[in-house]
Formats: sequence, structure tokens, C-alpha cells
Amino acid sequence: MIVAHLSDLHLGFRAYGQVEDGANLRERDIAAAFERASQEVARVHPDLVLIAGDVFDRPDPRPRAVVALARGLEVLRASIPESPVIMVAGPRDTPRRLGDPGALAVFDTFPNVEAATGLTRSILIEKLDLHVCLLPYRAITRHPPALPEPDPRIKWNVLVLHAETGGKKGEGVHVDPTEWSYVALGGEHRRRKIAPQAWYSGSLERIALDPWGEATDDKGFLVTDLESGQTSFRPVPGRPVVALAPVKVGLSNPERIRRRVAEVTAEVPGGIDGKIVRLRLEGAAPRDLLALQGETLQKLKNRALHLAVEGGEELRVPADAWLSAEGSKLLSTAVKKELEQDGLIEEQAEAIVREVTGGGDPVPVKPHGAVTALDGEVPGIGRISASIPPGLTAVLGGGRGRKAVAELLVKLGRTGDPGAVAELWASSEADTLDSMMHRAISAVAESRGLGAVRAALERLDTSEDGGQFPEVGDADERRRQLPGKLIQKDPKKLEKEFRAADSELTKIRADAAEVDGNLEAAMVDWLRERQDAETTLQAYRDRARELRHRIRRMESAGPEAPCPTCGRVLESHYEDVLAELREQWESVIQDGSWWRSRWEQLEMKPPLLEELEGHSLQLHAALETGSERVELLRARVQEMKSVGPDEPVNLSRPEQAVVTALQRVQSARIARATHMLVQRASHFVGRVSGGRILAVSWDGIGVKLEGSEGSLTPVSEEDLAAGQVAIRIAAASLIAAEGRVLATLPVEEPFDRLDEEAQIRTLILVRSVLREIPRIVLFTRGDVVDARPEFFDHVLEVRDEGGISGPVVRPALAGPGRVTFRLPVRPPQAEVMRG
Repeated sequence: MIVAHLSDLHLGFRAYGQVEDGANLRERDIAAAFERASQEVARVHPDLVLIAGDVFDRPDPRPRAVVALARGLEVLRASIPESPVIMVAGPRDTPRRLGDPGALAVFDTFPNVEAATGLTRSILIEKLDLHVCLLPYRAITRHPPALPEPDPRIKWNVLVLHAETGGKKGEGVHVDPTEWSYVALGGEHRRRKIAPQAWYSGSLERIALDPWGEATDDKGFLVTDLESGQTSFRPVPGRPVVALAPVKVGLSNPERIRRRVAEVTAEVPGGIDGKIVRLRLEGAAPRDLLALQGETLQKLKNRALHLAVEGGEELRVPADAWLSAEGSKLLSTAVKKELEQDGLIEEQAEAIVREVTGGGDPVPVKPHGAVTALDGEVPGIGRISASIPPGLTAVLGGGRGRKAVAELLVKLGRTGDPGAVAELWASSEADTLDSMMHRAISAVAESRGLGAVRAALERLDTSEDGGQFPEVGDADERRRQLPGKLIQKDPKKLEKEFRAADSELTKIRADAAEVDGNLEAAMVDWLRERQDAETTLQAYRDRARELRHRIRRMESAGPEAPCPTCGRVLESHYEDVLAELREQWESVIQDGSWWRSRWEQLEMKPPLLEELEGHSLQLHAALETGSERVELLRARVQEMKSVGPDEPVNLSRPEQAVVTALQRVQSARIARATHMLVQRASHFVGRVSGGRILAVSWDGIGVKLEGSEGSLTPVSEEDLAAGQVAIRIAAASLIAAEGRVLATLPVEEPFDRLDEEAQIRTLILVRSVLREIPRIVLFTRGDVVDARPEFFDHVLEVRDEGGISGPVVRPALAGPGRVTFRLPVRPPQAEVMRG
């Protein structure tokens, strides 16, 4: 009994905007891969062909995709007419409206083809002594999920479903792989064995918009012989994907960067022509990416089908490294260091610092958007009552209704203190790029302690001899008006000090990156061991319950009980069989106790992991302090340049010295916030635009979006929307602190102004920041939800204005299907494992 197992065809997938003869090149690639796979399947001549979901890339496939599927099925029908072709719908094949079966259902009418799109379906093929159970996406995601059952009368039982493994404990469809001859899975694009005779076949092509993780994977389908249990892989050639060797930037040197890029592209066997290519500049700042602008980048883009230029991964700074409850103390220390640098640290100045920076007991941070439900009256729509669970939620509907629900969320979510962060959180309307950047910088700086600096300056400005200081921002005016102490600083010595601090900061950043890498690896190992122990413990519990149930049934029936193996009455063998079952039960209980102890042991983090976490936190705290120190020295250097090398800085009294020190700290914190935001926004805008926009540049007045040939002028509506979305999400992710500052983030305009590919890329980006922002709510017309329902954890549809029945909002189909495998029990390891 030979079975061919394919999945994740994604016919109709488009990317990168490259068109030839009126067709998107990637769409043609995907269709060609299925055509080649169909021909290879025909050569294998299997008894059964399975296609495990996501046949199309969207529920309303384009005509080319439908034609591609029909042609492939015709190849199979003509070559192996006796072999049934059986398909299930995945999330990409399933319309949101329950009454719409989707385009895949049309093929259910084809001869010798079964296409299940709604309910669970069982198919009996007597000539093959075969039972196939089909679980389409709708059957898996309904509550409670479908329960697949094998047919004990049939020799071969095959299960076909499209679902992800994992998720919450006990979530989704429960499958015991030992009950099935074969489990054909779809939903993962990489080939993987889950359990004996349970496989993901993987996709036929590299489907992701950013397919770098699959660059070295072979693509194709699986062939399984149910009689022997042997599974083999049949490759299908596709368009090459190349992740170039990373270019380490180090100190910014445009000429060196261009030379290294030329070297790594020349090293690719066969060149990069017609390939999908990623170029990563490790440790690059936005200005380093701009070194490639012009002829260098344009030549590479002309050769490759698609070239993505990335700046490398950012360090993920733990919230505890910057969200300090001792903000006043840190500010006081920074100001005193500045006074010490000026030679003005004296008793009176220290007293002023204590007075203006002292805040008493730390004030707990009130998170913005601390709302877990939409509950209130919406004008013109009605009363809303709907929960907002953690994850990515989409709110769909007509413009007015959707807008009204967004306003309700903003109203309910004003739970934090007023200020720049509150303004950023509540500003769902699309701004100009410049105003959005100003607002975002203010919010990031406020989260990093700018508010404490400004409060201290205000206290000095309104002191009992208030009015003696000019406006706090006007340092030059203060120097002219107030004769007093003179501070002279050697410019060369100051420059040397600045370079030393910058060099030390680079070293700390490198150390933090190394420790973070070790921490991530240790965390993955611990989580894997803990999951393994939990899964095995659950298998023992299930086995113990099953044995206990059998024992009780046998005890109740006595010698008339049927044999658990053959079904005949036990009679004289009753006691022996019962004793054997009890012995098995006791053995399972004993081994299960070991796994329970192991699971409890792994509930606590291992000492090595805790040590790495502590070291990482120390390094990131040093990185934050060092970054502020570098910016303070930079401010001093600029101050020295502005007054001239021979002109002394003139400070009259301790109060003025403190004001000057505070202003430097203020400048440093704004500069640090600006640097962080521009860095992350550049990274994000590259991801949203697919590399069309290299970076964001900011001169303190206006924002520019930088493309491969220079600044984008004029800026298209799509690029403007990409910049706005990237800046907002970048700022929010820098501020959120794992929900301690931002608990929820609404995303509205200008998301719907992005093109389809950019919207999908934004969803991928948004999902990556959920670890920082627990709840993200996207308000959209809904096209992207129809195209990618599995990206969303929850979907709420707003009733159209004028609707006469039903709730104002109702849940819709969302999320990936989930499957939980009941794995066979295995004995404890011979030696005791240490935590």
C-alpha cells in the first residue's frame, strides 16, 4: 500500500512584484513546482495521493491558481486513474463566512477526487481495505474540536489534517498515532517526523516572504509504504534561495562595506542571478546601509529576483535593565557625575541635586491600555461586550462601526499617567511622518527617564528665587547673563575621553550579544526538557487511566470478561490476565512517578540559566548607563565646539551648574531615545517594505525614507504608510516592557493603505513583538484576515450599521488548527538528570 503525501502547495502565492508576460514570477514558480510534483507522483504510481491542506494561498484564489490545480489533477488522473486523490482544506483554503465552502470544494466534484472543506469526513475504499479520515481547518478549529476515529474493521486507517503541533496544554485535536497506519500532516513548511508514521511533508516550494530559514532545505513530498512502514522523500526542484554570509560592519567604513558585499556575492556558486537573496550587515547602523545606495545596490537588485538588505538582529534589552524603580537615584547620580566633571561638586550643589531629583518612594508604573475586554455603548451600533485575550486580535467591519469600536478601546485604555507615552498610545490616527517621529521620540525618551529630568528642571525654574534662570533650553543666554565660575576643559582630552567611552560601550555591546546568545540556547534547552518531561508524564497518566479502566471493567465482569487482545471470554485465564494488567499498571505508576519528579524539578530554572539571566541583566544595565554616558560626553564635545576652544564656560552659582548638568542629561536621554528609535524603525520599515525601503533617517526636523538609489522623493502612499506603521510599532515595542508600560496596542490607520504583501509582512512583524506587548488589536477592513486567518489569535466582526439582529461583535474563524499527539510512554533514563 503506497501513499504519496503532499501539503502546502500555496497555489497563487505572489511576492516581490516581479512580473513576466503578465504573471507574477513567484506565482509561476509555485505552479511549476506542483506540475513537477504531479509528474513525479505519477512516476511513483502510488495507491493513494494525499494533499494535506493550504492547496491555495488564499480562500478566493486567482484564476491562474485554479487552473494550476486542475492541470496537476489532470496529470494524475491520466497517469494513475485508479489512485484516489484526497485533499483537506487548510486555513488558506477556508473563507471566513461559514456558509461559503471555498474554491477547493469545486474539486470535490471531480472524478476520483475528495476535497473536504467543512466537516470531518470519513472515506471507505473497499478495494484497498482503506479508511481515510479527513479533518479540514473548520473541523479542527470549532469548539469542541472534531474527534477523529479509526475504523477497527479496516486494515489501513489514514488520518489527514492541517494543523500545528504544540500550543497550550491539551489544546486542539487529540491524536493517538498508534491507532493510525499513517498520519498525513500539513501546516509546517519544513519536513518533519512527529511520531512513528506521523509526518509533515513540508511545502513544495519556499513559500515564506522571507524564506531564509528554509534556504538549505530540500523541498518535495513523501512516499510511504504502509506495509513496511518505510517513508522516503522525493525532491522537487525550485527557485534557489541564498542567505549570503553576514558582513560584519564594525567601525563604519563605507568603502570597506561595499568591498565586502562584492566579495560575499561573488562567492555564491552560480552567482545570484534569478535567485532570492538576503544580504545581512551585522552590527550595522542605518547610516551603514546607506553606504550601499546607488550603483552598488542597484546592480545587485537587477541581477537577483529579489534582494533583501537587513541590518542584523538588535539586542533585546530586558525591561529590568531600563525600567528602574530608582529613576530618581539614577538621575541624581548622573547629575553629580556631571558636576564632578565640571569641578563643581560642592555641598550646596549636592543639596540642590537632592532637592530637585528626590522623589520619595518609587511610584509604581501604571500601564497604558490595561484593558482585557471591550465593554460599553457604541453610538449608532449598540452595546459591546467582548473579551480581548492575549495575542493578536483583528476587529473587522464597516468604516464607521470599526472606528467607533476603536474609539471605545482608546477610551477604556486610558489607564496610565498623562504624558508622551499616553499620547502615543491613544494616537490611532495617521500622522505625518515628521509629527509621528516627534511623538515617538518623546514617548521613548519619557519611558527612559526624561520626565524626571524635566520635572527637576521645572523645580529649579520655580524655586523661591524663581525667575533668576532663563528658559531651561537656552544655555547660551545663561552664559551671557551670569558672570561667575569659569570652567575650562581641554578639547583634545575631552575627545579622547569620548572615544574611550564609546569603545568601552562597543565592548559591552559585544559581551551582551554573546551572553544573550548563550542565554537563548540555554533557555531553549530548558524549555525543551521541561516540555519533554510534561509530555511524557501526560502519556504515563493517560496509560495509567486506560489500564485502571480496563482493570475495573474486568473486575466488574469477572471470568466472563473478554480478552483485551482477541476479545474471547477469558474464563480460566481471567486471574492471570488481571494480574498482568495490575503489574503493568503498577509499573506505569512507578515510572510515571519518576517523570513527575523530573517535571517538578524542571519547573525551577536551572542555576546556569539563572546565572546567565543575571549576567545578561547586568550587561544590559551597563549598556544603558554606558549609552547615556557616551551621549553626555557627546553633548560636552558639542558644547565645547559651540563656545570655541579658548572661550571658558561661565557658571555663576551652584543652581546654574545643576541646570547645565540636567540639560546635558536631558540632551543625552533624548539623543539615546532618538538613536534607539531610528535604529529599530529602520529595521522594521525594511521588514514591512520587503527591503524596498532601506532605512529611516532623521535630522531633528524631518524624516526621510531611504531607498536603494537615495531618499524616496516623492514618497508614495504605500511607502508613507510603511514608514508610519514601522515608527509606531518600533516606538511601542521599545516602551512596552513586556506589558508593564504598554499592555495593549491599537493599530489602525494607515495599515489598510499598505499593499497586500506589506500588510502580511506587518502581521509577521507584529507577531514578533507580542512578547513585549501582550495584546495587539488591529482595526482593518478585513482583506488581510481573509488571506491569513492563521496569523490571528482572535477575530471580532463588527455588525454593519443598520444590522437588525445578532450581537454587535461576534467571533470569527481565526488561528491555526492545533493537534496534540498522545505519545507512547517511555521508561525513565538510566541516570538521574540534573536540573
